Amino acid sequence: MSRIHHPGCRVDVDERSDRETFSDPDAEAWLEPGSILVSYYDEDGMVIFDGVEAEDGGYSLSARSRPWRADLRPMADDPGVLAGMIEAPDESFAWRLRLGNAVGVEAD
Repeated sequence: MSRIHHPGCRVDVDERSDRETFSDPDAEAWLEPGSILVSYYDEDGMVIFDGVEAEDGGYSLSARSRPWRADLRPMADDPGVLAGMIEAPDESFAWRLRLGNAVGVEAD
C-alpha cells in the first residue's frame, strides 16, 4: 500500500459562533487507498483529522484531540479541493481542504 503526502495544503474554516473565518496555508494531508489524514493549526493549536473513505467517494473523519467529526467530498468543478462540514458538540461549520502538490509516495 502506498501513501501520498501533500504538504502545502490550505485549510479554510468558515465563521463559527465565537470565531471569524480561519485559514491555514501550511496544512498537510496524507492520502492512501481508503483513508486520509489532515493536519493543520488553528487558534487553539494542532488539529488532526483521521478518516476513512465513504461509499460516495468522500471521507468520514474524526479529530484526534477534539470532540469533532467531519466529512470531506471532492468538489465536482475542482477535484483538488475537498469540502465538507465539521460537527462540534454545540455547532457545525463548513471547511475546505485545497490539496498541495504531492511530493512523494511512501510505501509501507
